[in-house]
Amino acid sequence: MPVKSIEKQKANMQKNTPDLPLAIQLGWATGELGIAAYIGVTMGYMLFYLTQALDISPVWAGVAIFVPRLWDVITDPVMGAISDQTKSRMGRRRPYLLIGSLSFGVFFTLIFFTPVDAPEITKIIYFTLFYFLTSTAFTIYDVPYSSMGAEMTNDYKARTTLTGFKMMAARIGIVLAVTITPWLLQKGETLAQGFQTMGILFGAFMVITGLISFFTTRDAPRRETPPHKFNIKSEFQAIRQNKPFRILWLIFFMQNLAIGVSSTTLVYFVIFVMKVDLALIGPMVLTAAVSATIATPGWVLVARHYGKRETYFIGLAIASIMTLPILFITADYLFFLFIIFLLTGIGDAANQLASNAMVPDTVEVDEAKTGNRREGAIFGAWAFCRKLGMATGAFLVSISLSIFGFEGGNGTTMIPDETALLGIRITYAVLPCILWICAIIILRKYTLNEREFNKLKTSLKN
Repeated sequence: MPVKSIEKQKANMQKNTPDLPLAIQLGWATGELGIAAYIGVTMGYMLFYLTQALDISPVWAGVAIFVPRLWDVITDPVMGAISDQTKSRMGRRRPYLLIGSLSFGVFFTLIFFTPVDAPEITKIIYFTLFYFLTSTAFTIYDVPYSSMGAEMTNDYKARTTLTGFKMMAARIGIVLAVTITPWLLQKGETLAQGFQTMGILFGAFMVITGLISFFTTRDAPRRETPPHKFNIKSEFQAIRQNKPFRILWLIFFMQNLAIGVSSTTLVYFVIFVMKVDLALIGPMVLTAAVSATIATPGWVLVARHYGKRETYFIGLAIASIMTLPILFITADYLFFLFIIFLLTGIGDAANQLASNAMVPDTVEVDEAKTGNRREGAIFGAWAFCRKLGMATGAFLVSISLSIFGFEGGNGTTMIPDETALLGIRITYAVLPCILWICAIIILRKYTLNEREFNKLKTSLKN
């Protein structure tokens, strides 16, 4: 990029301008489509794939999903720090969008070619290996991609709008994942073949959407800050000492734990408790996604007017309340489940928007304290939080199902006993409710509002 263009972008970032071309906002948000599809599939169907298509016991299936997440505790923040230190004509972040998008989808596809007839230990090793590789490629793409949101504008309210576009793209990606996947699973001669077809389709989708984001952000504003001396210990220490980020991280972890538990248990709840067809999951989640998509612009206005923290409180309250009817709903009142999904989607729209719009503001907190900008390291820790929460949620489901005597295998034809059915219902309702309440309690400690943020920006200019 020409020197004059870079200098112009630097000046724009210093002016606190919310102006950002719509094409760049939409192009960048497109990169979230593949991320959301990946999250939708892994949260909603990965444990189901292992227990029902591969006939792996729930406990070992949970371990296979959880172990690669332990690697992310290192790779996510480190990848962010690496992108902070990168200097190239494409900027600090975009080279990794190219590398990550080309490898991310390929490894994802290979997950679903786990040999079905192999011994259980072989299946576990194969799955864990390719899930590990997929997670690493996902980190290479997702962390620099998410970090760009804090660079493209430093306006408190403009970041909310930019995040709104990203969250709407996330809804579309989730809708595609959860509506197309059940249909593909039923089209295969076996459940495993259905998963293979799904893996190929969404693997290609992840590559394409990632490349679109890479090319459309070519002229996006960015900060060409001088690299600071890299020390992994100081990177982790700076993140840990960033109090607003630390509090937000804990809230987001509880949020993703709850989502991980709910999403993983949903397929079991629908098939075995509600006794309806697997394909009905699509319309249910579609209901939530559509309501969330419609609600997101409204939540953007609420957050811009009343504050991100206040919007977050409302969303968390809705999410916690909507878990309670799950304890009592029966197959005779299936339509109530659609109402629950509709209201849950509205609450989730607020949660996703507020949390992801608040985290860029913590970058300036760190800069004021240390003199360095660590967008990459901070968003790396944020990405790890999301993945750890989802994976731990799935692991908790595997443990809970085992405690209540649920046994996998035989596709969707098995009939669990009453204890196992009760365990599915409790796992789907009670555990997320507790986690949502914990998130609300922690949010009370978060105090970084627009007034405090603008004070930080003023101090950084002086």
